[in-house]
Amino acid sequence: NIERLLKLFRDEVTTACWAFFVWKTINNTASGDAKVHKALNENAVSWNIITHSLQNTFFVTLGRIFDVDGNAFSIHSFLRACIEHIDQFSIVALRERKLRDAKGKIPEWLEDYLSDAYVPREIDFQRLRGETSKRQKQYDEIYRPIRNKVIAHREQQRIQNVDELFGRTNIGQIEDVLNFLFQVQSIVSQLLFNGRLTAIGEFTFDEDEYVQNDDEDMLRKLKAQPVVSPDGFATR
Repeated sequence: NIERLLKLFRDEVTTACWAFFVWKTINNTASGDAKVHKALNENAVSWNIITHSLQNTFFVTLGRIFDVDGNAFSIHSFLRACIEHIDQFSIVALRERKLRDAKGKIPEWLEDYLSDAYVPREIDFQRLRGETSKRQKQYDEIYRPIRNKVIAHREQQRIQNVDELFGRTNIGQIEDVLNFLFQVQSIVSQLLFNGRLTAIGEFTFDEDEYVQNDDEDMLRKLKAQPVVSPDGFATR
C-alpha cells in the first residue's frame, strides 16, 4: 500500500527534521539570548541529556532512512515499492482516491481533472533513485560512521577521534539532505494524490522556520512563568 508507505516515510523525514532543527534553534537562541544561555548553563545536566537525545534521534532516524538492508524500510525500499506497484499511480487509482475524498459523490470537475492528470512511469522514480544515490554516498562517508560507531555502538578505537568524526559534519550539508528527503516525499505525494509531476526544488522546505517558531514560543512561555516555591508563593 503506497499510501501507507508514504506516511511511514513522511513520519521518518519529519522526525529527522524536528530532532535536528530543535537542537539548532535552541542553540542559536541561547547564543543570542543571555537569559536562555544562563538557564541552560545553570541546568547543564538537563540540557546535556536533551542534546544527547536529540542527537541520537537524528542520527538513528537518518540511519533508518538510508539503510541499504533489503529487509529494512528506507528511502530505497520506498522508491522500489513505488516502481513495483506503479499501478497504484494509475488514473483508475487516482479516481478512486478522489471519490473517496469526496465521500463517494462524483465532483463535476473530476473527469476534466483526470484527463489532464499525469501517470508516472518507472523512469520518474528511477530519477529519484539516482538523486538518492548521491546522498547515500554522502551519508556513507560522513554520517554512517557516527551512527554506527558512536551512537549505536561505542567502538574503543573511535573513542579518541569522536570530535574528528563530528568535525566532518556540516550544518548546511545536513539541511540539504533533509530538504532533499522532504522534496522526495512531496513529489511522490503529488503523483499519488493529484496526478501531478513535479521536480526537486519546487516545494518550499520550511521545517526550520516551523520548528524555530515553536521553540521560540516555548522558550518565551518558560521565561514568563514565575517560579513557585513549595509554600505556593511566586519567587519571580
